[in-house]
Parts: sequence; structure tokens; C-alpha cells
Amino acid sequence: METSEITAIVDELVAAGTSRVPVKRLTARYPGMSVEDAYRVQNAWRERCEAAGRRLAGRKIGLTSRAMQAATGITEPDYGIIFEDMILENGATIEWEKFTHPRVEVELAFKLGKDISGPGATIFDVLNATDYVIPALEILDSRIEMEGRTIVDTISDNAALGAMVLGGSPVRPMDVDLRWISAILYKNQTVEETGVGAG
Repeated sequence: METSEITAIVDELVAAGTSRVPVKRLTARYPGMSVEDAYRVQNAWRERCEAAGRRLAGRKIGLTSRAMQAATGITEPDYGIIFEDMILENGATIEWEKFTHPRVEVELAFKLGKDISGPGATIFDVLNATDYVIPALEILDSRIEMEGRTIVDTISDNAALGAMVLGGSPVRPMDVDLRWISAILYKNQTVEETGVGAG
């Protein structure tokens, strides 16, 4: 894609983040758009946000579970940016109007104590670099219309990240079997979903 097209898409995404009106699906308008193009959009969006004063706090990995892949029809993970202003404390009050299509997922958040570089980084490098793991809620949101989205649309949309809420009870990754950390998601005292880390 041309740089001018990338810039135009970023303009749309920034505006959609303010207006809460999602833009038309990118892959419908740019049928030849690739995963590489989508990460160019995401990186240009990140640079625009940083120029406006937002500070990078971490990274998001999305679409890692079979359940989410089945729900979206997308069979590969994507990656996104976490800015400091996206991280909310446990017990925070969250205004519905700040989001376009909010949904919630239970996650494990890894607090890194040192950087990891690749290629060639392994799961053991990640575990050794991790200070602790804590429960988190991810608030998904969309700046691009939902119907018919592909991996290219979700990557361009910063992996659909709206915000995240950090929980308590940090644990060192070597002190617990991460596969068996369980979660129960309640809505108004009704269990909506359950799961374990292995999912």
C-alpha cells in the first residue's frame, strides 16, 4: 500500500476513536491489503498517539484461544499496543460511552522485569523475564466495523484493544502452573463464562 493510503486510514482510526463511530471495514475498501500493511497502519497509529503524548506501557497478544478464533473466524494471533492510559486499576468505574462495541475477556497479564528480544526468543525467555503474573480483564473495542472482519482489520484496529483492568494477587510464573489458573466471569452475580489458563 502507498504511504498516503496508510496515513488516510490512520486519520480515520483516530477520528473513530474520538467519535465512537466505526469506520467501514478496511478489507472491503482495500482488497489487496496484507498483514504487513495492517502492521504498518498499527505502527503509524501508535506513532500518532505517541506524538499526542500517550506513553507505551506494553503489548497485547490477541486471538490466542480456540474459543476466540472460532467466534471471529480468524485462525491466527494478532498483536497490539498497550498505552498507559488504557490500564485501569481494580475497582475502577468505567463509562460505557467511552467505547464503541465493548466486550470483556478474562486474561493473564505478565509484568516484565526486563526486555525480551528476538527472533529466537522462547517461552523460557519470557518466563525468566517475568516479574509476576496477575489476573486482568481486557475490554475489547472496535474502531472498524465488526461484520466480516479479517485478521488484517483486527491488526489495523490495534488488535481491538480498548482498555484493561488489572487485578490483584500477583504470582511468580515459576510458583504456579499457569495452565490451571482458573477464572469465573460474573455479570450481575450471574456466571457468564468460566475458563482456565490453558485455554
